[in-house]
Amino acid sequence: MKMMNVKRLLLTLFLLPTVCCLLSTQAQAQLLKQNDYGVGVTVAIYQFDDVRSKKFSQINTLKVTANTPEEEIEYIQRNFGVEDLKFRYVRTIGLRESEAFTDSQPMNEKQFVFIITPRIISKSEVTFDFVAKYGEQVLLESKSVTAGSYETVMLRGERGDFGVKEFKGPDGIETVPEKRSLLVTITPSVQTARSLQNKPSDISRPTDQFGSKVELGESDTFVIPAIINRAPLKFTVGSRPKGSITLQCIVTPEGTVSNVRVLDSPDPALNPKAIEAFRQYRFAPAKLNGRATYATFRETIILSKPDVP
Repeated sequence: MKMMNVKRLLLTLFLLPTVCCLLSTQAQAQLLKQNDYGVGVTVAIYQFDDVRSKKFSQINTLKVTANTPEEEIEYIQRNFGVEDLKFRYVRTIGLRESEAFTDSQPMNEKQFVFIITPRIISKSEVTFDFVAKYGEQVLLESKSVTAGSYETVMLRGERGDFGVKEFKGPDGIETVPEKRSLLVTITPSVQTARSLQNKPSDISRPTDQFGSKVELGESDTFVIPAIINRAPLKFTVGSRPKGSITLQCIVTPEGTVSNVRVLDSPDPALNPKAIEAFRQYRFAPAKLNGRATYATFRETIILSKPDVP
């Protein structure tokens, strides 16, 4: 009897590491499944004078990744001979594999739209498709572009009427439309899907008229609102605001703004002016399964020194 108990004990001790190993393998597999990769991608939009610039490839990998648009402009001009390079806007978005994101910005008389889709995300790099349009004109279409994590790629596009020319007028710096070529930089950072920030659902999600969240089913199609017109944030003469203000609102099915609130601000004294400007924005409304709907929308306003005569 004692011998049988000893044998059972030995058998248990022998099998225990195997069981633990199996559990560990299953746990690791589950962990890997829960922490699959996503990508935080920063897309910066520029315009440039292609007539005066040196010729360069449509797809280029930069040797450095800049911290600001100003640094990036200086590097691109120095290393690629790009003339009259001007920054237009930047968007940072967190995406999962095969999750397409469409961004729309008003430029001159039409909408500038880009679509980015990370097709393959690995631990060290991302392969994506990118399309940019101005109105009905396709300015750039690149497929299967690969970039390493924290590596910047630069894409050269076609000419279009989305550009602006700046000049000093009686009321300060003014702008007029101008035909310019498109230049885009894209910087991905690979991370776990759980840690992604600025996901499309953070920027906009469907709500009811009271702001309560509307749950989406697998078959539902939701398109975020697109800005048609921005109202400028006006400052008093001599003020030098810095940083950025992030606001959130509800966009109605008519494209108007309600329920504005400030999410982040460098100075509470600036909040009333930012809210006033944001309330004057106009949108093409969000659509849920093809029908206009209420939706949240988050906007970050980059502050800078105001133009004064």
